[in-house]
Amino acid sequence: MKRHISLDQLDFRLLNVFITIFRERHVGRAADTLGMSQPTVSTLLARLRRISGDPLFIRSAQGMQPTVLARNWAEPVASALTMLESALNAPSDFDAATSQRTFSVYMTDVGQMLMLNRLISRIETTAPGIRIQTIGTWEGTLADQLDDRSIDIAFGWIPQLKARKTSSLLFKDRYVGVHDAATAPALHRYAVAYVPNSAHQIVPERFQLHGIKPVITVPNFFMLPEVLTGTSITAVVPERLVRLLSQQRSTALRIVELPFKLPMISIRVHWSAGTWRDEGIDWLRNQIIASVNDYPPIKDFPP
Repeated sequence: MKRHISLDQLDFRLLNVFITIFRERHVGRAADTLGMSQPTVSTLLARLRRISGDPLFIRSAQGMQPTVLARNWAEPVASALTMLESALNAPSDFDAATSQRTFSVYMTDVGQMLMLNRLISRIETTAPGIRIQTIGTWEGTLADQLDDRSIDIAFGWIPQLKARKTSSLLFKDRYVGVHDAATAPALHRYAVAYVPNSAHQIVPERFQLHGIKPVITVPNFFMLPEVLTGTSITAVVPERLVRLLSQQRSTALRIVELPFKLPMISIRVHWSAGTWRDEGIDWLRNQIIASVNDYPPIKDFPP
């Protein structure tokens, strides 16, 4: 009676050993071709014989002669292995110039302010069909969203992802105070952004530890500069961001040091290990890096 063989009983090494012995008609030569030891090849052949219930190859003066079952297997097994190898090594068909792909990118509000406009400017001429869907909040764990491809790339200061190996540090920044240059800053009158579920929530927490209660809290950094005009309030913002905002506002801003140090900000781009051969993700990551690098260093900004 014909024995039923389940794919669960096999692995690719067994099939590779089988087809190599079939071609070489010799266990030793098959071992050399495969880069294995002869005992290893013999062990794998013995395992395949047990699974199939057939000797598969019979020793003779002319070498290892295949049985009827082995001859029946040879062509479909060889074809399957060739197709699998081709699929695993197929070149990516991603072409930024013609692709209609939509990428989902998580960005903090600071990330959007620093980079989004320049990213869109970079890709709209070279990759007009590409669409970017930005996400500012997420459900569950951001690492899980990356790994299940709900999010393609995450960009910003995201400490919960700092242990991941699939990330690249773009730059470091620090918090500074900024106020309307036309007014004198009042002592201990601060405005901060409280962004739930983000690293920036450490700012109001640290102020409270030092006995300083911010006079105003806003939900994002977009709003902070607008509360400064004509007031004595000092806003707490990342240095790179405030220097960029100062170029976009008619009201002059002045940077001041804070009364105590806050943690450094590490801006990184994160992706999933499962995308390591995805040329589309590689391309987008490089566009983000280039968009960030378009900005001059802090030292080149006017004070």
